[in-house]
Amino acid sequence: MWGVVALTVATFTVLIAVRRVLIMLGDVVFARYVAVGGLVAFSIDRDDSTDLEGHRGYRVRFEVGGPGVFHNTIVQLIDVPESADGVAQQRPALRHTMAAGDAPVEWTFRLCDDDAEAAWVMVTWVRPYLQGVESEALAQRLCGGWLYEWRWYSETNRYVRTVIRFIARRWSVAEPMRGLRLYGRWRRTHSSSSEDLLGPAAIPPPMR
Repeated sequence: MWGVVALTVATFTVLIAVRRVLIMLGDVVFARYVAVGGLVAFSIDRDDSTDLEGHRGYRVRFEVGGPGVFHNTIVQLIDVPESADGVAQQRPALRHTMAAGDAPVEWTFRLCDDDAEAAWVMVTWVRPYLQGVESEALAQRLCGGWLYEWRWYSETNRYVRTVIRFIARRWSVAEPMRGLRLYGRWRRTHSSSSEDLLGPAAIPPPMR
């Protein structure tokens, strides 16, 4: 009987310890976002009409808000055919710093539908993190679709992935594991509207 009681107490102790560890990890992640600060709004607008040459107008807009300061912000067009390289080279100038209240980065250009079909718009910047800086990025297809954000893996995740990839390559395990990425990945996100910067100002309060 006492053995059952001891096992029960030990189980509850382990569960409480695990819960505390999870809470601490959650606090660390939350503190990371609070410390970095800053919000972003990224949008791509397409003109429904085309000119005589079959080119359509596109307008890219990127703005920031909140307490964070963004450094080396740049907007670029990638995966465009050689025929559209001239448009890609006309990207907006590098913003050395961006903060809330600064003018947004806006870029208007024209592309034919064939060139725009496979093109991506990517925004990259760096922000202070702990004792250094961390690069961040957003990307979206020019013709619409999901918005993606770049997420770096944690040190623990990188170590585990390194071990898994080493084992897979040494003992010829499943092919996907042999090419496992170690440092980060693109993740889909729904935060693609400039209204995200407005918060409650973008949503009317309930009438009741």
